Amino acid sequence: MSTVWTRTTGWLTLIGALVTEVWALLPALSPEAVALSAPARLLPLLVTTVCALGWLAAAAVARRRERARRERIRRSEFRPGLDKRPPRRPPGRAAAALLGVALALGPTAALAQAVGPDGAEGRWTQRVLRAGGGLYTVEIAEVLGTPRRSGVSVNDHQVWSAPMVLSVPWSDGEPRRLTLDRVETLDEPEPGDSVSLMFAASDLELGARAHEYGAMSGIAGLWILILGLIGSIFTAGMLASGRETVGRLCAFAPVTHLPAAALLALGAGLDLLVVFAWPPTALGWLLALAAATTPPLAARWALHRLPYGH
Repeated sequence: MSTVWTRTTGWLTLIGALVTEVWALLPALSPEAVALSAPARLLPLLVTTVCALGWLAAAAVARRRERARRERIRRSEFRPGLDKRPPRRPPGRAAAALLGVALALGPTAALAQAVGPDGAEGRWTQRVLRAGGGLYTVEIAEVLGTPRRSGVSVNDHQVWSAPMVLSVPWSDGEPRRLTLDRVETLDEPEPGDSVSLMFAASDLELGARAHEYGAMSGIAGLWILILGLIGSIFTAGMLASGRETVGRLCAFAPVTHLPAAALLALGAGLDLLVVFAWPPTALGWLLALAAATTPPLAARWALHRLPYGH
């Protein structure tokens, strides 16, 4: 049974889920997303969780009232015309399409949490960005030793590496000479060339790290976004054309919706571990992959529990 409360909380949950998922895509769009504070990263998820719990409560109350109404009709020896409630109308195409987008963006957002720096490097990058630092272009003051080819090629340019002394402008305005054991450049390096370096000019204690070519995080983030876009178009069209099924899925049933909600909560928890525990690369991707499976598993469970889903 649909009520004002179930419709309102349902729409708020759907919109909140979409906002949360888009917000969670930030790591795939920009590595600077790691500088966001914990409240900033958690707020959309917390709001969506509150809305979802509100929908579950409102839907449970509406279901109980509907069952009580039917029991009254049964006891009164049902007479024609007594049950005047109109038949359930399927959701509009816009609602069904948005639900399809949310289902596709869920795995996409989960995988996006594994993109970017992780482990000790991730913690260091977060501290540098929060200190106002970033990736800057600095000058090579001296090349130490003999540069070696790394075996990586970027846009037909060979990547070389060597220990170097770099001229780094710190916050006091004076350039400092900073020695790093390994700095990568495109083509063989010479004094006076420029390289990319991440550091915080206001905090000398954090140190600096040279940019490494050939990292897969940027490529992975791009593919995750492309697959999310394709999946969103596909699922939005599929659910928009199957509005009757979507309408039945929205009819609250504890054995259907509570396990599905538990699966989604498990996925969110796994992604929070990726975001805040800074696991190593392999473990982070495993956790993100596990989290990405929970939205389709929840949808599969809901379909399997309903008669028309078999």
